[in-house]
Amino acid sequence: MLGFANMARSAGSSAGGPTRRVLLLVNPAARQAATLRGVQRRIEAHPGVHIELIVPDAGDQARQFEQARAAAEEGVDVVVVCGGDGMVSVGGGLVARRGIPLGIIPAGSGNDFARTAGIVRRGEPALQRVLDALSQPQLAVRAVDALRVRVEAHDDGVAVDADPARRRWVANSVNIGFDARVNQRANAGRGTPRQLRYLVALAQEVPRFAPLQFDAGFDGAAAERLDSALVCIQNGPTIGGGIPLAPAARIDDGWAEVSQVGPLSRAGLTALFPLLMLRRHRWLTPLTTARARRLRIRVPAGVPVFADGDEFLSGADTGAAGAWVSVELVPGAVELLG
Repeated sequence: MLGFANMARSAGSSAGGPTRRVLLLVNPAARQAATLRGVQRRIEAHPGVHIELIVPDAGDQARQFEQARAAAEEGVDVVVVCGGDGMVSVGGGLVARRGIPLGIIPAGSGNDFARTAGIVRRGEPALQRVLDALSQPQLAVRAVDALRVRVEAHDDGVAVDADPARRRWVANSVNIGFDARVNQRANAGRGTPRQLRYLVALAQEVPRFAPLQFDAGFDGAAAERLDSALVCIQNGPTIGGGIPLAPAARIDDGWAEVSQVGPLSRAGLTALFPLLMLRRHRWLTPLTTARARRLRIRVPAGVPVFADGDEFLSGADTGAAGAWVSVELVPGAVELLG
């Protein structure tokens, strides 16, 4: 594994080409060395571009992210992430509102954000797309929205949590309730093929389902009670590797789509996701979706919150009385490479 101090450097054959300082982040579950060798081989096949490649050691996730933040603050031209929605979220947090383009090489089980952004979800073509973009004299970028989520306060409304671990940027979705529990189980299902983990976890969680009560306020309005199986705040239209929960969502329209599923039986919950996959939303009367830019929601005790497929609050973190969480849609916060 390469440490932050051992930067890999490659250059094209044209001395007059552009020079790019590129920070590469690889999912700790992926094979970093193989990914790095692939990047180097493709750089050698692209004359006219000089790359200073910075690769933090993915063997220790906390240290990897710490080194990545230090590199971004020192100054890089591009951040490239290789992984799924969780790594896209990490990369988005490094570049948001900084004017640093984000390149994405999808390598996760869901890749919902890449799907929405029109990024090919195969490693080699995606890498080719990134390298072609780096080869241009002027980096082409596309501004897209991002979600900013944080634990606002515990139920007493006073203890605002300033811990950086309780604040993050999110590329695709914030999931609260049943869907978050499915994510929690899917992430633990290491013995299941990646593409099937979400569906297997979904089947396992349905028998454990119980309705939840949230308090939620939209765009500064007073909080109202919601009886719901789940609340999902989306920047993009799909969750769980392609389930179109909010098909009208767009990553560049300045709005978030907030979906909730009202009270329904376990049988109804079992039918919910297959009907969503078939895009039979008109048959799903318990499902409602509203547009918003800001949401403030009280998450009940024991209920997990997931952000781009990664655990943000485990459920145990919410405390006995629950916790208030705020989500804000920030227009144009992230610049996508190419």
